Amino acid sequence: MDTGLTRTITAGTLIFQQGAPGDCAYIIQNGEVELSMLINGTPSVFATLEKGELFGEMALIDNDFRSATAIAKTDVELLIISRDYIAQKIELSNPTVRMLLQVVLERYRDIYARLHDVSESLKEHESDSSNSTISSFFSQYLKLSSKLATAITHRQVSSHAADYINKDLESTSDSITKENNLKNALDNNEFELYYQPIVNMPQGTIAGCEALIRWNSPTLGFTPPDQFISLAEKTGLIIPLGKWITEQACFAAHEFRKHQNIYMSINLSAVQFESESFMADIENAVKNADIDNDCIKLEITESILMTNPELAEISLNKLKAAGFSIAIDDFGTGYSSFSYLHRFPIDTLKIDQSFVNAMFSNERSMEIVRTISLLAKNLNMKVIAEGIEEKNESVQLDEFGCDYGQGYVYSRPVPFGEFLGLLKHNSLPVA
Repeated sequence: MDTGLTRTITAGTLIFQQGAPGDCAYIIQNGEVELSMLINGTPSVFATLEKGELFGEMALIDNDFRSATAIAKTDVELLIISRDYIAQKIELSNPTVRMLLQVVLERYRDIYARLHDVSESLKEHESDSSNSTISSFFSQYLKLSSKLATAITHRQVSSHAADYINKDLESTSDSITKENNLKNALDNNEFELYYQPIVNMPQGTIAGCEALIRWNSPTLGFTPPDQFISLAEKTGLIIPLGKWITEQACFAAHEFRKHQNIYMSINLSAVQFESESFMADIENAVKNADIDNDCIKLEITESILMTNPELAEISLNKLKAAGFSIAIDDFGTGYSSFSYLHRFPIDTLKIDQSFVNAMFSNERSMEIVRTISLLAKNLNMKVIAEGIEEKNESVQLDEFGCDYGQGYVYSRPVPFGEFLGLLKHNSLPVA
């Protein structure tokens, strides 16, 4: 039985054939797999693999044919590693590692090909029993070929090194499972957007909201973004996921604005920001939702500005020219927070919650919040204080002149229907 993530195969079943093209590799979850090679036209078993071992990867790494035949020795459960997954990991690896990997595989393939040529030559003389030298060479060939194949599969390592290998296999298995779960979640509509009110502090009314993604996994349960967003960024899944978030948030904004003239904040990751489709995806989402660009506030982190400032400047100017608002999320946590305020077309600073929560226990945090609020006002920027959890924090921030507040003191992030109810009744869960 195949689930897309795993394959369950009965004993004696062929998994793949020597000489066939490779489409995926496997990690054994349960059971045993037997690997064999054709030596002098006869299958010769050179390895029996057990739970936790990897096989079938060579044909995917160097895009060549299978070097061995794999058969299920017992009933086995296999975790599937797709060609795309391996190709992506190789592409993201260090160039030196990629080169070394390629050299090792090329040398193995070359040695095996040379042995095969020798074998074909020796076979012609194998029947000549009087030629003891040829018989000896042929016997040595069989041993060397078997050892070579076994060396590729069974590494001779110390117990200390074996611990690292086992941990690597466990980590790889876990990573593949999570990535496949994430892909399936996107295909099966397991994601949902929640919306947290952003409050006009002087007036105490809802001015906007931030779209926050949640994953309702049938296997993992309700999963917050800090447990899957980084994986989505590493694997490139953040591009289709970010597009989905933008589309859903824009359609939600259309419905929300039927009741109150609020704005929608959407977070952008660095990977999205650098993708070629990023600008078109946002503009299309806004157009399809029949809303204006100026009701969308795009939140970016300071790391985006620091990683590629030239690209950031070009992209942000395009967004600004198109009518979008730009906010810097977690302001004050970067290494060069103030150096880019004059360079980029930023409308809003979001004071990081770590400063907000520490105001009454740390005088420096209090002064940082006061300074950011004053700086923003002098630069004609708006300020949003995030992570407000206590009433006294809200009062102090209002005295500092913060324009907007966001946090549990007003409301937790809520599903679409609940947020729509807040707008209809023009109220917040907490006064």
